[in-house]
Amino acid sequence: MSLTQSDQTGPVRTVVILGAGGYLGSALCRFFYGLPRYNVTALFHGAPDHRFFDRHLIADAFTGNWVEQVMSPAPFALINCAFDFAGVGEADPAAKYAAFDRSLAALRECGIGKLINISSMSAFFGCRTDYGREKLFVESLFAKYNGVNVRPGLIASWRRPGAAMLRLIDITRGASFVPILQARNSGFYLCDLEALVLGLFLLLDLRIGKPHTLSFCYRNRLPLDKIVQLIETRYAIARPTIPVPWPAAYLLLRVKEAFLGKSKIRADSILDFAYPATSASGRQAFAGVVARYRSELETIASVERAPPGFYFLEGQQRQGGSRSCWLKDNAGAAVLTALGRLADA
Repeated sequence: MSLTQSDQTGPVRTVVILGAGGYLGSALCRFFYGLPRYNVTALFHGAPDHRFFDRHLIADAFTGNWVEQVMSPAPFALINCAFDFAGVGEADPAAKYAAFDRSLAALRECGIGKLINISSMSAFFGCRTDYGREKLFVESLFAKYNGVNVRPGLIASWRRPGAAMLRLIDITRGASFVPILQARNSGFYLCDLEALVLGLFLLLDLRIGKPHTLSFCYRNRLPLDKIVQLIETRYAIARPTIPVPWPAAYLLLRVKEAFLGKSKIRADSILDFAYPATSASGRQAFAGVVARYRSELETIASVERAPPGFYFLEGQQRQGGSRSCWLKDNAGAAVLTALGRLADA
């Protein structure tokens, strides 16, 4: 059965989005709200900043008492995009996320179909950062209830880049010169917003009998100077670069944080840059999405492919392994239209 048939004749599906006011949470709300036979329940930490939902709740995803309000009717899926960046490294994770653990247990007990957690490429066994370790702990809670943990790469779409990519674009376009952190084996795995959202949508039809951890990113990890070159090519600019050894930047930020507190660029981020994950485990699902829907995604992402976009980082065919049975032959007109609205927003 194609996704188009499922959209038109299947039962109404309720998707709960935690962190609905964030970058990815709001994108997912917009996407699912534009699909027929999908209802969106959006959980915001504060006042809603968009209207792409059928109902909304205001609560802290990790400490609030919101579960009973989303249980009836029982939701088809929950996607967690929430995370408390300000509290990273503060308090014991087991105590900090005890209420969230109980919420996930209650959802699983009531028969929720899918539990999906948006994690980070910074989360891997052996990571050195507080951020990565805390993300790993949240991953362990979803694994405990047979959920799926998705680790997106740097969301690098030109039209709707993630916060980190947008900061790189702003620095490159606005600065007289660009400081380039230097660290052996450093680099970023990239992904596109449209491919990420499509991949999450396809996960909803995956039969989940055990926990999964998936990396949604392209095969090649790009060093920072190469990403800056992509930005320069895209905007037809040229900026001189200045190499900065990562230990120097790390030390300066540690001193700053000791006296002035933490800011957007944290010492923890520099440590993450210097010691990234050596590989992107479980990325076959994302590779399958891009290989199967490459032409549709490129059409949605931009009309012109020059200067080059990011899809060139993935080959036309999947590398090794067989095709996943849950990937459909056709994404369906409604899904592709919803993705198109997402790209144009």
